[in-house]
Amino acid sequence: MSRHTAGSLLIAGCALSWGVIGLIVREVPLPALTIVAFRVIFSALAVLALMVVLGRTGALRRPPPVFLLLGALLALHWGLHFSAIKETSIASAVLVTYSGPIFMALIAPRLIGEHVPSATILALAVSVAGIALISLAGGEGDGAVRPLGVALALGAALSMALLIVLLKRWAGDTDPLAQAVFLDVTASVILAPALFWADYGDVSLADMGWLVLLGVVLTGFAGIAYLSALRWVPATSAGILAYMEPVSAALLAAVVLGEALTAPVVLGGLAIVAAGALVVVRTSGAVGGSIEEPVPAARHA
Repeated sequence: MSRHTAGSLLIAGCALSWGVIGLIVREVPLPALTIVAFRVIFSALAVLALMVVLGRTGALRRPPPVFLLLGALLALHWGLHFSAIKETSIASAVLVTYSGPIFMALIAPRLIGEHVPSATILALAVSVAGIALISLAGGEGDGAVRPLGVALALGAALSMALLIVLLKRWAGDTDPLAQAVFLDVTASVILAPALFWADYGDVSLADMGWLVLLGVVLTGFAGIAYLSALRWVPATSAGILAYMEPVSAALLAAVVLGEALTAPVVLGGLAIVAAGALVVVRTSGAVGGSIEEPVPAARHA
């Protein structure tokens, strides 16, 4: 098996596994910000442990002050994303958040001077139409699409786009694993109060196990695997493969939680995925990431 094939399978596996995140967020009886706090704490510990094993702790020099802003953006992004999952259907929350690459392509010219192909404008129009379709989907119960949830997901998409562009501009010379630690530790400090505001009365040992899985495996180790695979897979391919995550999330929510995949959600989701794929193809150097691992690919080549 070639490295390209192995890397592609690894990225696809990571993207598919990240579809489980929505189920964890929905089922663990804790506020969204508390879940994010546990996520970044466990992720930081996992990545730190790996750096010790690999003998790369020397990369953990004093972080540039800009990581205070970047870590705050990471906390904001995941806070908005998880809040959206709590507020609206998993499918609508994840699909709308995945409009981020389109916004990324629009922000990049102003902040890092990257050219935006004219196709990006078309992609934005298609994506907005998809978001509008999802917003009007309605529904009942846990699978209902609620305007507040869609708005939160849109905020998650915008914050993710800004975070990745700023990482490319300001953090390109920082070791990727060190980036992850700096981001997670900063976000952990910011979100620490959420650990004390929560009511743990209904939290079981199994729920804590899901939180460990979320932070250590689905964030720490899966993120490292994803970044490692980017050495062998072009950013275009990686960006398109990452769209397996919202598809996986929507299908798992339908099968496991019984969330209805209504026609507006399916059509709107297809529009967002198609628009995002178009942007990835036309801006392969800029868009190769995922909402679950917002670290630019340039340092891993």
